[in-house]
Amino acid sequence: MRCVSCSERIVAKVGRGAGKRDDVLTQSRREYQVLCELHRRFPQDEHYGTLVPLDYLEFAGNGIVITRYFRGGDLARRLRSLDASGTREACRSAGIWLRKLHESGDSGTQPGGLAVADKLDYLASTYGDVLDADAQTRKARELLAQEAASAGRGVVRPVRLHGDFKPQNMLCDGTKYVGLDIHWGNVGAAVYDIAPFLNHLRLAGRTRADPSCEPAEAEFMAGYGEAVPAHALRWAQLYFALCYLGGYRAHGRLAAIQAHLRVRPLVLELARRLQEAG
Repeated sequence: MRCVSCSERIVAKVGRGAGKRDDVLTQSRREYQVLCELHRRFPQDEHYGTLVPLDYLEFAGNGIVITRYFRGGDLARRLRSLDASGTREACRSAGIWLRKLHESGDSGTQPGGLAVADKLDYLASTYGDVLDADAQTRKARELLAQEAASAGRGVVRPVRLHGDFKPQNMLCDGTKYVGLDIHWGNVGAAVYDIAPFLNHLRLAGRTRADPSCEPAEAEFMAGYGEAVPAHALRWAQLYFALCYLGGYRAHGRLAAIQAHLRVRPLVLELARRLQEAG
């Protein structure tokens, strides 16, 4: 939207959802509160930032978050137009942005592990049946369980997590990178933000084993600037990929076909990488 008086452009995001009205409003209020807190605490500069919150309204049962307009497009679309060098540079910048986010919030907890048991319980109770219907994905889930103790053995620094970090949730105008849909509610190991981003890079590739993804992954990790054990990273990547696959298969035949073509190859590739990392 554009103001007719001063011509300033804004974005009004209307909160909608399938849940109860009060839950949807609570989610919208929380989103605005997070944006306000991040705008104060994130080190805003000409290259990295967050959306600028302007106001929050409730109208006709909807929560409306109003922010200043940012002219960039989402990073997932931008990556499709970049050459190899541009892709590496963009991924490095995304890694830098994520590290800044993680350093902006106090986790309030002591260093600990990856909480692998909770992840395994969630995967089994939510998607176990649909994953185990396929022999290869059943083996991948079994491998995840077998490698859990080893992957989760190290002590990691907890951070306040983005919660859904992927190229689609980052805007870029060629110079500045701005994060979107930042949940910032859960505390956990940084790998649980890193792994989804790397998975979505591979899902966007021509093939899941596209070697061009590896330099982009390496630049992202260099931008993040903190060493992450390879075993823990591959374990988290496989966990999320199995969640994606289970989610598709649980939503009917057409979604299952898409999962078979796009996500199942990623699961098998990550299972192989997890074995190699172990």
